[in-house]
Amino acid sequence: MSVVDSEAEARQAFAMAAQAWQGGRLEDAERGFAHAAQLLPSLASAHANLGAVLRRRGKPEAAVPCYRRSLALEPDQAGTLSNLGNALRDLGRLAEAEEALAQAVSLAPDTLSFIYNFALVLRDRRRMEEAAALLEQVAAAQPDNAEVQWDLALTRLYQGDYRRGFAGYEARLGLARNPPRPFPGERWAGGPIAGKTILLTSEQGFGDALQFARYVPLLAERGAAIVLECLPELAELFAGLAGVVTLVAKGAPVPAYDVWAPMASLPHLMDTRFAAIPAAIPYLTAPPRPQLVMPKLPGAVLNLGLVWAGKTTPRDRSWPLEELTPLLEDPRVAVTSLQLGPRSADLARLGVNRLVIDAAPALASFADTAAVMERLDLIVTIDTSTAHLAGALGRPVWVLLRHVSDWRWQDEPSTSPWYPTMRLFRQPDPFDFKTPVAELAAALRALVGP
Repeated sequence: MSVVDSEAEARQAFAMAAQAWQGGRLEDAERGFAHAAQLLPSLASAHANLGAVLRRRGKPEAAVPCYRRSLALEPDQAGTLSNLGNALRDLGRLAEAEEALAQAVSLAPDTLSFIYNFALVLRDRRRMEEAAALLEQVAAAQPDNAEVQWDLALTRLYQGDYRRGFAGYEARLGLARNPPRPFPGERWAGGPIAGKTILLTSEQGFGDALQFARYVPLLAERGAAIVLECLPELAELFAGLAGVVTLVAKGAPVPAYDVWAPMASLPHLMDTRFAAIPAAIPYLTAPPRPQLVMPKLPGAVLNLGLVWAGKTTPRDRSWPLEELTPLLEDPRVAVTSLQLGPRSADLARLGVNRLVIDAAPALASFADTAAVMERLDLIVTIDTSTAHLAGALGRPVWVLLRHVSDWRWQDEPSTSPWYPTMRLFRQPDPFDFKTPVAELAAALRALVGP
């Protein structure tokens, strides 16, 4: 094939890939941009677009060199630099991401999307004031952009500004990934509720439901009767909440009510402030499980529950089980795995199934897990629903936090105002899994004694 023919084929492949990209046919777009980049390696846009498709398909490791190739050909492309920064942020390479995004903003200081991306990496770098200032700038220019308003709200919650943060938290209801669920009747706006029946609707994951369930008894104290919608796995546990007159599975028909509200809106509707978080613990109680018998290992002085993995979106909060083996070294510590899902296979993969008790077969619901937790002395977990459950039960719980953690854990403290029995162990950087485990292991040794 001649050089001219090769270039023509490359440009044709690029054009077809661009059409596929516009049409949402990502695999075809990836194939086409890759073909164009191979046939005409001097075509910077082919490399940049291939990077964009790869990142969209969840492959940031491959996207980064694509963007770097494009920038080697055309160094001052602000859009490519911003996309590179986003991919590096996906990978936790935050210093590199900040450098790329700062350069993009420098080249195009009026482009709001670049400022927005830069603000997000600054937030990950725990520079909250700078991030908030940039997000306020973008939010003022795009008041109807729910994504921007949502990220500004999260940043304010990180800062402990719960008044504005929880007001802005309502922006979640406008996110494209969170389609609204219309309910008939009046939505409660936070006024008098005595003598009324309120429907609290389920919308978010297990952890959020467990955290915000604390507001149900507070509504009951105000004189409300509560119809509570929840995910089926939480039903038995939530049935014991004060004030619940009817419990319904999410999506099932609901009985008559006077007003309704999403449960995750309650912190805003009930005017929560950082200095006065309602934290009467426990507000959940494990249902009785008389048939549950926990093994009593000879010589054990502490029974520890362990969870190391959770969902990977929007951020992976999991911990490599390999890094947690120092917690298994003291024969006086009896470890019970509370891990569910595919990552429970890590036990056998590493051979540590010979060192722990696997409770997973007995855990069909959160009520089951709660009953096991009541029989443990300490729960060690990552930031997942297990942490919220243990905290809501008032059980001693130590949480391993990744460097980029959720707003509810703030940035620096080792304790949580949401859960008085909780202790936090934080990564100093996104790739250091050893330091927090070493600190936790030392605390465990101090707890067990000499």
